[in-house]
Amino acid sequence: MQAYRKIAYSAATASFLLSYIIHNPTLSNPIYSDIVSFWYRGFDLLRVPYIEVGFEYPPIAGFLTYLAAFLGSNVLSYYTVFSLIILAFYLILIEVVVRICAERNIGFEHVLIFLCLSPSMILYSIYNFDLIFASLLVASIYLLERGRLSSSALTFSLAALVKLVNLIALPFILTRIRGLRQQIKYLAISLSLFGAVNAILWIMNPAFIDETYFYHVRWGLENAWFLILFPDQESWGVAKLFSIILLVYGLLKIYVLDKVESFSQVFMVLAVFLLSSYVFTPQMVLWLLPFLAIMGRIPIPYFALELSNAAIILLWFEVQNPLEPWSPPQLFALLRAITLFMILLEVYLDSRRVMVDRAAERAS
Repeated sequence: MQAYRKIAYSAATASFLLSYIIHNPTLSNPIYSDIVSFWYRGFDLLRVPYIEVGFEYPPIAGFLTYLAAFLGSNVLSYYTVFSLIILAFYLILIEVVVRICAERNIGFEHVLIFLCLSPSMILYSIYNFDLIFASLLVASIYLLERGRLSSSALTFSLAALVKLVNLIALPFILTRIRGLRQQIKYLAISLSLFGAVNAILWIMNPAFIDETYFYHVRWGLENAWFLILFPDQESWGVAKLFSIILLVYGLLKIYVLDKVESFSQVFMVLAVFLLSSYVFTPQMVLWLLPFLAIMGRIPIPYFALELSNAAIILLWFEVQNPLEPWSPPQLFALLRAITLFMILLEVYLDSRRVMVDRAAERAS
């Protein structure tokens, strides 16, 4: 176990170092990173996010960005501090997944393949807040399975203050908690911290909710597979309605499954969200990788998913309009959606088969 942990830490650190190099802002032609772009949006002047300047990510994301800018005196030192913050969460994620895999007798190679050698991990770990979000979400579920409800709920709330998306998984998590009283406790803890932080910022700046959360509501289609169905911006309002219908349908299909393993269930929830979302930026694939490792499966479509997800950013600035429906980045986004759907379908059918088998056992 200790030897495996050392190998995982070493491989993760090497992967992270490569990511640090390719996004380094001092290179003549670095690969794009949102983190670097944030510096030039007021953080170089130490403008306080949500108060002095709008920021379209939840409060912890803004706080960490401001912290990196405060500790850094220029774009390189800011980038380095931010990278170290992400590295800390990355190593926490590695530790949690290594422990879960050891408890489930899942081969150590899954940790290496998905969390250390994945092209998406190398390209997108120092890119946005997604690795931080994934670390907190996986830790929250891990704590829940160990019966530490309060710690799990608190960590779940912290994840929502980074990326918000995990809130769609909350109804599914509540079904895994026995007793109405405990469910209410978990709900109260997970929402109270999230609500309190947002309420304080809203009081300090009434425009906070609009600048932070409704910013994404107004965003257009980006890397969504159904961009080919709605190529004109005039139709994007209908496309967003289509997105909501897909999301609700997919979540209901998962909700009716009985006794699904927790990590498989959250994986399906996240996959449904990504496949139905009108914005599916490539770094969001990082949400899924720890769950694939924990489930102990290496689906064949995964390799095509990784290839297509990496190609999106590598080709993004090589074409005149990367949002054109039939441009190379969008064609790879379409391939990514197809392969992710194949993986989701595999997990769903396996979960459904387990449910049917258990029902048959009870009937006999």
